Amino acid sequence: METGYAREVGGRAEQQDAVTVLHGPDGQGALLLVADGMGGHEGGALASQTAVATAERLWHRHAGRAADPCTLLETLFHETHAALLESGGTDPARRPGTTLVALYVTPHAAVWAHCGDSRLYHFEGDALQGRTRDHTRVQQLVDQGVISEAQMATHPEQNQLLQGLGVIDPVRVEYDEAPVTRHTRFLLCSDGFWEQFGPGAIADLLERPDLESATVEAAREAARRGGPRGDNVAVAAWRAARPRGRMWRRHLKARIQPTLALLLLLAAALAILLWPLD
Repeated sequence: METGYAREVGGRAEQQDAVTVLHGPDGQGALLLVADGMGGHEGGALASQTAVATAERLWHRHAGRAADPCTLLETLFHETHAALLESGGTDPARRPGTTLVALYVTPHAAVWAHCGDSRLYHFEGDALQGRTRDHTRVQQLVDQGVISEAQMATHPEQNQLLQGLGVIDPVRVEYDEAPVTRHTRFLLCSDGFWEQFGPGAIADLLERPDLESATVEAAREAARRGGPRGDNVAVAAWRAARPRGRMWRRHLKARIQPTLALLLLLAAALAILLWPLD
C-alpha cells in the first residue's frame, strides 16, 4: 500500500485542520483521518488535534491492529466527542468543535466513518465509486435537487454544518465499508481541498507515480486557488498498489479518440463524394 498526506494554512491566520496516517507494525493496515476544527467556535485547532490525539492513543492501545474496525472507529468518534464536550462546559457557543472523517484499511477491506463536511472519496482505478455525504444545509439542497453538485463549493450557505463533534449532542456518525482490490484508492480531505478539486482531478492525483509528493503538491495548489481569504487545507490519500501506466494510457486514449473520429468523418465525406451517381 501507498499513502500520502499534507496540510496548508491557506489564507487563514491559524491552522485548524489536522491530518495523520498511522501504519500498522506489519505494514498491512493503516488508519487515516482528517479533522477540520470549526472556525466559528473557540478552540478549533484544539478540537482537530484532540481527534488526532485520540486516534493515536487508540492505535497504540490496539498495537496497530483492529480486530473490529467498526468498533475502533466508533470509539474514536465518541471519545473525541466526549472529550470536546467536557472541555467546553455547558455553553455550546464556547465548545471547541471539529468535523472528522476516518478510514481503517487493510489489503482486503476498508471501513470508514464521518461527521460533518470533511469527505472521503472512494475510487476503483479512475472510476469514482462514491463519496461521503456532507452533514450540511447545502448537501440537503443537492439531495432535494435545488442546486447541483458543482454549486456546492460556492454556495453562500456552504459552511452551515448540521453535525459536528463537540458542538451538537447527540452526535450522528455515518459508517460505510467496501472490499479492497489492487485498483482501490481513497482520498480524505477537508472542505478547503474539495472546494478546489473535483472528482476528475482527484482521480488524476491518485494515479500519480509518487503519491506522497502528489498529495503535498495538491494541498499547496488548493491553498493557492483559495487565495488570500481561502480556507485551511488537509488531505490524506491511500492506494493499494502503484498504477502501471494507467495515466499514460488514459491520456493517449484521450488524444487518439478525437483523431479516430476525424478520420472516420473524412472517410465518410470521401465515400459520399466518390459514390457513383448512376
